[in-house]
Amino acid sequence: MYHIIVNPSAKTGLGRTKWRELKKILEAEKLTYIVHFTKSAQDTCRYTRSITDPCLYAHNAVPNQILVLGGDGTLNCVINSILDPEHTYVTYLPAGTSNDFARALHISDIPEDAMRTIRKKSEAQTDLGIVHCGHKKRKFAVSSGIGYDASICEEALRSPAKKVLNRLGLGKLTYVSIALKQLLLLKPVSCDLYLDDKPPVHFHHFMFAAIMQQPYEGGGFKFCPKADATDGMLDICVAGNVSKFRVLLLIPLAVFGGHVGHRGIHSYRAKSIRIVTSRPLCIHTDGEIMGHYKELTATTDGRLRYYQ
Repeated sequence: MYHIIVNPSAKTGLGRTKWRELKKILEAEKLTYIVHFTKSAQDTCRYTRSITDPCLYAHNAVPNQILVLGGDGTLNCVINSILDPEHTYVTYLPAGTSNDFARALHISDIPEDAMRTIRKKSEAQTDLGIVHCGHKKRKFAVSSGIGYDASICEEALRSPAKKVLNRLGLGKLTYVSIALKQLLLLKPVSCDLYLDDKPPVHFHHFMFAAIMQQPYEGGGFKFCPKADATDGMLDICVAGNVSKFRVLLLIPLAVFGGHVGHRGIHSYRAKSIRIVTSRPLCIHTDGEIMGHYKELTATTDGRLRYYQ
């Protein structure tokens, strides 16, 4: 039995289109499945919890099998709601704007390929990170960020232009325009960065930090080219003590990882990362907004089992 969680609104209707294609294949092959259509993140969380509740399925020797059809945000909601990770396997059919998880793991966005993955059941695992902010905690499979990049995610989630551009196949332009706007509005803030048990690194002019499990975020920006989601470590890219104009020049290089090593761009690896800023900044996990805080702690937290 496969449970299929579908975000029909992903990329302004692409999720619905891909579901129609997938449904035809499922019916042609006479596979047994239950489909769950979501209208909100709350729906996604509720369905995932009911599917993976060990109290309901403790008698079942067959693992929970979930196919997620949506974007990185939908996948993030699923990851944060799995109640029995040891007996749950996820298949991912990307249909979002960024699709950075799929990009890093070379997961196809073609429904026929997703069906081949279901049939093959080749198991793999990837590390998950977890961020603690105040009393909140949230897992991430791709990245977590604080500052400039999180502010871009926050505005993009409510941007009416994103829907229009997605329909035209130009969804990434949303992020470009918002990035330019947010850079102009950016106000300086100081920051202390704690890596494991080492003394803090101080930035008097902090712009953002991207804490990565995978190399990519933001629709293909390779902020941490060497990030490896199987090594139990977190990679972090920090933009600090650098001018806005220089960041504007360096960010396009991040598409190829060419920003690494330039003045004002700092790269680190650690098992535990703590960031303390002089005022609250926006924080995201896989593009989903946690809120505005002055402090976060990030570590690795278990693994996601998936079919590839």
